[in-house]
Amino acid sequence: MIIGQINDLFGSKRGLFNSAKFRILYILGKYNKYREVDFKKIHRLVFVCTGNICRSPLAEHYACSLGFPSDSFGMRCRGGDCADPRAIKFASTQKIEMTHHVTKNIRDFNHKDGDLIIAMQPNQITELEKLGYSNVQFTLLPIWAISNVYLHDPYNSTIKFFNRCERIVLAAVDGLMDKLKAN
Repeated sequence: MIIGQINDLFGSKRGLFNSAKFRILYILGKYNKYREVDFKKIHRLVFVCTGNICRSPLAEHYACSLGFPSDSFGMRCRGGDCADPRAIKFASTQKIEMTHHVTKNIRDFNHKDGDLIIAMQPNQITELEKLGYSNVQFTLLPIWAISNVYLHDPYNSTIKFFNRCERIVLAAVDGLMDKLKAN
């Protein structure tokens, strides 16, 4: 019973551990700089996750549906694949069109001045910052919806966690859009 609840709330035991670890680090201020976004300089939202099949494509297509230029890519995908069928189904229940999404690997991504690069997990930002992108800002998507900086990859999760994760993605995009509109 307890394992099922952990899987439904955090995706896995690893998801629970990482969520707790990164929440503590966030509370201690380690990730405060990722809330300090100059929204007046943002021209495009770029969402990043592991495979570009669940979290980042939903965020991209949702932000586009709200009228803001957006893109997405995956840190560990081959590129050229469809979105996860569960993500497409979830998106359709929210009136978001994702059936034509094709994954993009980081090697095929070209950043632009004014990008806000938005990762799902701190380790992704660490990797991205090492690439030396110029004239871009970085943030973590979960910051804008929940008091955490880590959003576990739902790919191998229960459908309950998958849908919970996708709802957090939508809420975080809404939080970003509120900030963009205010500036």
